Amino acid sequence: MQDADYRRLVEESPLATLVVQDARVVWANPAAQRLLGADEPLDGEELSRFVHPEDRADVLGVLSAEAVADPSLERVPHEWRLVTGRDEGVTVEVLLAPVVHAGQRGMHVVCWDVSLHVARQRDLAHRATHDRLTGLPNRSLLEDRWHQARSRARRTGLAPLVLFCDVDDLKQVNDRYGHVVGDAALVEIAGRLRHAARGEDTVARFGGDEFVLLVESPADVEPDVLAGRLRDALTDVEVPLGEGREPLLMRCSVGHVVDDLTRSTAEVLAVADARMYDQKRRNRS
Repeated sequence: MQDADYRRLVEESPLATLVVQDARVVWANPAAQRLLGADEPLDGEELSRFVHPEDRADVLGVLSAEAVADPSLERVPHEWRLVTGRDEGVTVEVLLAPVVHAGQRGMHVVCWDVSLHVARQRDLAHRATHDRLTGLPNRSLLEDRWHQARSRARRTGLAPLVLFCDVDDLKQVNDRYGHVVGDAALVEIAGRLRHAARGEDTVARFGGDEFVLLVESPADVEPDVLAGRLRDALTDVEVPLGEGREPLLMRCSVGHVVDDLTRSTAEVLAVADARMYDQKRRNRS
């Protein structure tokens, strides 16, 4: 293949291809210009200008003079987030190789859009660790965060606080109004829990009508006060019934316990569960 044929193949390639010297673009094919949303030729532009701020250190590292001058350096794929001229975020996978262009060393950069693949992977990961109905962390993610919290507690001496919440009379609601209303109640309660919790706390859907609030840093939290505030937040939760009907008012029972690091999480949760049922009985008496 003649050099002219190869150059034409690269210029017409659907893969964005650039040559970078001293971190500046010295050549780019039309696909690169389209990917970066550039209306003008890219020659002379700093490549890092098109890269998300959190990824610029990686870009500058692989385009450094030392990296360019070392042909033995292993060229592994990189994943960069680009900020294009259209103000759109694009995630690309990048392959790099040293190249000599116009008599000077540089880096050959080939990249392609993997935004949809990355979004799909993130969605799958989210689905594996979060409840579909409420969007809250699920039991598996709660357990993972709880074990991490316990590891930190062994160093700090501050045991997490665990609050177990159960929706009162959800089965009767499902039987009388249907599961659509029951699901709406769970979503409303999840929202109340999010609002009542701090940003660093974990609110999880533990089971069908059960939620858990894990407070990892309870140094400035009084357990009884927090439990009381949570009970207030989960009283008279309005669930719309539609058709001009008065909303259904629901509530949760709450039991709380300071984590005991000498016991399993299941044993600790059983204590909180028992205290929750004590409150549920008091509510019904």
